[in-house]
Amino acid sequence: MEQTDNFAYLLPFIFLVFGLIFLIAARWSDGSARYWGSGYICAAIGFAFPMLAYALPVEWQAVIANIPFFAAFFFYGQALLVRFKRPTWFLPRLVFAILAFVAITWVIVVRQDLRSQLALGDGSLAVLLAFSVAAVWRHARHVIDRLLVGMAALVVLETAVRVTALLAFTSADDYASLDQFLSSGYAFFMQVGASVIGFVMALTVLGSVMSDVITGHRRAAEHDPLTDLFNRRGFEQAVPTAGGGAFPAGAVVVGDIDHFKQVNDRFGHAAGDHVIIGFAQTLRANLAGAALARFGGEEFVAFLPGISQAEAARMAEQARMAFLAMGWQQHGIEETFSASFGVSMTAPGDHSVHDAISRADACLYIAKNSGRNRVIIEGQRPPEGPPPLRIVS
Repeated sequence: MEQTDNFAYLLPFIFLVFGLIFLIAARWSDGSARYWGSGYICAAIGFAFPMLAYALPVEWQAVIANIPFFAAFFFYGQALLVRFKRPTWFLPRLVFAILAFVAITWVIVVRQDLRSQLALGDGSLAVLLAFSVAAVWRHARHVIDRLLVGMAALVVLETAVRVTALLAFTSADDYASLDQFLSSGYAFFMQVGASVIGFVMALTVLGSVMSDVITGHRRAAEHDPLTDLFNRRGFEQAVPTAGGGAFPAGAVVVGDIDHFKQVNDRFGHAAGDHVIIGFAQTLRANLAGAALARFGGEEFVAFLPGISQAEAARMAEQARMAFLAMGWQQHGIEETFSASFGVSMTAPGDHSVHDAISRADACLYIAKNSGRNRVIIEGQRPPEGPPPLRIVS
């Protein structure tokens, strides 16, 4: 009896701690963490309810005790659907939970049938969570996600087994059989098993939340916050490294917005940010398959693996023309802006992508000094006059 009492006190505390951890972690992770936190706090309240509401009539204890558990399983299902970006079916699931609770209340108050109430309550919880598990099952790609969905499925299975055992070992016409079953060691171990599964699922949730936090911090460390392109660090992680003394074949494109300082000076830094974002969008749209990075200010670098210099120059020319054609009236700017590009190829003697970037930078320098608003490829002589309005070949 003492072990049972200790277990009853410890379980709500454990679930409450997990719930609070998930709510705190929600600040740095995706939206599912707040639902996991809410679910575990509701479960903690449900487990603690018999100790908190001992003065209430037994019938009302039975009715009210179902509320936190329905809320917990509803939040668990919501967390799964949000994490895997599936439709939440919020209203249908809520209506089901409310109708199930009304039915349970009727069984308790009108029929005074504890056996049916237990079976209906646990069965409804299993259905509520099973819907979400079925909706996300095929969308678990990573190991931690598969573990998470698997643990949620195990909760559903354990709940279904518990309902089956209750119906199999008790009789609707014999209240003594129910009382004997609920006070048996078998029922106690089933309760312990359910709690252990809930605890292990909490550890799995904690792992997934921490994975999200780490991934989020890593993404922030490797991406430019304004354009969402790679920064220098992210770019170096994304491009291949030299193997066998040779860097993989590909092209490097370096782009720079012409006279960008004047944009900031004349129209303000907010307008300048919009121009940078627009340039990044242009590069993303026209340099398909490239590892794109903002190296700082208005300078952007792209690595295009496995393509020829002519193809890289054609893509850069498309980006130049698209950027030149962009309008900025919605940002209060009645002008257009241009950009210059340098294109180079990786070479057998390159030790890293920076060797090719240096040569593309030299081409960009030539483009700037020969009138801007043009694409210069490695080995090309400086052109004279304005850039031609055609694709570079």
